[in-house]
Amino acid sequence: MTIPDPVTPLTAAEQAFVDQINASWTRDEVLTRLKNDLQTAIQIELATIPIYLYTYYSLVRNNESGETISDAQLFANKAGGIIMSVAVEEMLHMSLSSNVLFSMGVAPQLYGNAPASYPTGLPYHNPQGPVGPDGQTAVKIPLAKLGFEQLWHFLQIEYPEQWNAPPQDSNWDTIGQFYSYIRCLLSTQFLTDADFQQGQWAYAIQPFNYSPNNVDTIYPSAGFDPWKPAPPAPKPSWSDGVQGAAEAAVYPDYEDSHAGPTQLIAIQSIQDAATAIDTICDQGEGVPIPDIGPGPDDDPSKDEASHYVKFLTLQAQFADYAGTSEQRPPQPPAPTEVIEPAVTQDELLAAGVLVDMPDSPVAANYPPLYSDITNFCSACFQYMLIMTETIYLVPPASQKLFFNEGLHRSMIWVLDKYIRTIRQIPIGEGAYAGTMMGPTFENVSLGLRVDSFAGLTDYGNKAMEAAKAIIAELSADEAGDRVAEALDTVNFAAEAAKVEKDGDLVSVMQNVIYYVGVAITKTSADGHPMHLPDVGPYWAGN
Repeated sequence: MTIPDPVTPLTAAEQAFVDQINASWTRDEVLTRLKNDLQTAIQIELATIPIYLYTYYSLVRNNESGETISDAQLFANKAGGIIMSVAVEEMLHMSLSSNVLFSMGVAPQLYGNAPASYPTGLPYHNPQGPVGPDGQTAVKIPLAKLGFEQLWHFLQIEYPEQWNAPPQDSNWDTIGQFYSYIRCLLSTQFLTDADFQQGQWAYAIQPFNYSPNNVDTIYPSAGFDPWKPAPPAPKPSWSDGVQGAAEAAVYPDYEDSHAGPTQLIAIQSIQDAATAIDTICDQGEGVPIPDIGPGPDDDPSKDEASHYVKFLTLQAQFADYAGTSEQRPPQPPAPTEVIEPAVTQDELLAAGVLVDMPDSPVAANYPPLYSDITNFCSACFQYMLIMTETIYLVPPASQKLFFNEGLHRSMIWVLDKYIRTIRQIPIGEGAYAGTMMGPTFENVSLGLRVDSFAGLTDYGNKAMEAAKAIIAELSADEAGDRVAEALDTVNFAAEAAKVEKDGDLVSVMQNVIYYVGVAITKTSADGHPMHLPDVGPYWAGN
C-alpha cells in the first residue's frame, strides 16, 4: 500500500516570517511575489536538467553483457541510473511548480528560460558557497562528464537546508530556503482556495503523465544472467545460483516518494499547492528532522535516498574522496557505501564506460558543419520545453496522447538517441580538439511558438545537410563506393548497432540523418505522421 509523506509543518523561522508577512504585507504583494517565485522555481529546476543530462550521457552503460560485466561497467550503470533518477524527479519538480502557477491563472514560461550559457549559477542563488576540492567558492555549475568535481557541483545544487535557516527567495544558500519562502507565502492569511482555481484543473499536467522509473533509471546491483526468467518463475533444480536480470535490478526512485495522493498532482487548493512544494523539498534534500535539518532519506516509509545523498554516495566511490576538504552539513552523514578499489575518472575513460566530452561546450566553438549537428540537439531541447507549455492548451481528452507522441517521443526516441549518436563524433580541430562531441543545450530560437515546428525543421535540415557534407568529404577521402551505397540506403535504423560496434563515422552521420528524420519528417508506411507533433495549431491566437 502506498503511504504518502505528511506535509511538513512550519518551522519556528518559517512561522515568524509568516507572522511578519501577515502584519506588514498586502494581498496583492503576496500574490505577485508568489507568482514570480513560482516562475523562478521553474527556472531553477530547468537549470539543473541539462547539467544532469549532460553528465548522464557521458556514461556508456551498455558495452558489456550481464555475465561479463566489469567493476567499471557496474559503477557506470549505477552512476547513470542514479543521475537519471534525479533528473526525472527534477522534471517532476518543474511540472509541479508549473501546475501551481497554472492554477493561479498564469501560463508557465519554459521556452528560452534555461541558462543562456554554462557554467551557470542557479537563479537568485548566493553566488558564493563552501570551498570545494578545486579551492573555489563560486557556485557555477558546468556541463561536464562524470567525475569527482562534477559530483561536488551536484552537491552544491542539492545542499541540504538547515532547520533554522531563514526563508529566502534571493541570495539563498540552499534550494530548500527558496521553497521555504514559497511555503511561507502559501501559509499567509491572504490566500484562499479560489486563488488556485484560476486555471482549468483538467488542463494541468495530469498524474498519469509521470512515472518515477524508466529503463534509464534502473541499474544492476551485480553481475547477472540476462537469460533467466523474471520471478516468480520457479528456479529449475539445476539452477547455478546466479541471479537473473530482474533480481539484480535496482529501482532508485520509489512509488510512494511524495506527499499527497500522487507524485504529480493538479492543483485546486492551498493544500494541493503546499503538498506539491513539500514533495519537491523532500525529494531533493530529505525528510525534515526536528531541530536538525533534512535527513538522508526522502521517504520515511521506504528509505529512498535524497538527491544530496544519492550524489554523495557516488562521490564517495571516487579515489579523490578520501582527501577531500569539502565542507559538509551535519545532516545527512557521509555514506559508508564505498567500493574497493575506488574509481578514478581516468580509469573510467580507459575502460570505455566514460566519453571524453568537453566541459561546457558551445556550438560556435565546434568546427564548421559540426556546429549545425549539435544545434539540432539544442533545438530539440527547446521544442521539448514548448511542448511542455503546450500541454496546458491541449484538450484533456487528448493530453495523454499528446504527451506520449510529444514529450515521450522527443525524450526517448529523438533526444536520447541523437545524443548517443553525436557523442561518437570525434572533434579533430578547434577549442575541443581531442574530445568527442557533446550536446550544448543552448537557448536557440525556434521563433514564435506558433511557428516553432518550422523552426525545428529548419535546424533539422541544416543538421542533415551538414551530415551529408561530412559524408561527402569522407567519400572523397576514404570511403568511395561504400559511402555512395550508404547514402542510398533507407534502412538507417539498421546502421545503429553497427555504429556502436565499430564507430564508423559514415554510419554515425547516417544516424544523425535518421534521427533528425524521426523528429521532423518520419511517417509510417500508410502515411501516418510519426514525427514530433506540430504545436502551431494550439498557439494560433495565443
